[in-house]
Amino acid sequence: MAAEQDLLASILTFDAAYPWQPLAPEAEGYLASLEAEFDAFDAIDGGDLEAAIAAGWQGLEPQLTVSLAAQPPAVESAPVAAPILDQLRQFQARIPSGLLQHLAATATTLARSGQPLIDQLVHCVNEVLPDWDTADLAVLARPLAYSLRDGRGDILDLNLRAIPTSPWETLSDLEQARLTLVIASVALRATEGSSPP
Repeated sequence: MAAEQDLLASILTFDAAYPWQPLAPEAEGYLASLEAEFDAFDAIDGGDLEAAIAAGWQGLEPQLTVSLAAQPPAVESAPVAAPILDQLRQFQARIPSGLLQHLAATATTLARSGQPLIDQLVHCVNEVLPDWDTADLAVLARPLAYSLRDGRGDILDLNLRAIPTSPWETLSDLEQARLTLVIASVALRATEGSSPP
């Protein structure tokens, strides 16, 4: 039962998993308890296996229901991001709509975080392009963060003009990152205008 709870917790937990070291001395007790559970499963005959699975599910189902009910609803950020999405409609032909919606929702959340603008930009793009190193994204985002802070839009326009208007899939990784940074900049600027006083 402990293994099922650990599995359920690791599936429903969005934080990074803890590093598990099987050679550590304190892991011996945990491994011994797992061996005991596996030995119990080996003792079940073919006919009793289905009954054991059904009984296990009956024990797991209420825990799953409680854990899912405790999670905040994902739809909560959608109405908040709707005004931001209106500002981002100009990029519909250049980026997939799912990425555009994700950028709007992330920008809405980050605008209230109090983080520096460059960190907000990097985090927005890192959500969409996780393969990029955050230091590399920070180098690309620095001029855009300065333009957001100073209220100048010419840097955004220059960056946007430098990126081809090709479909998203045909853009290079660098062009995708630069375009996503520009869109994140527009989204963050729109959150400033639509945030409640």
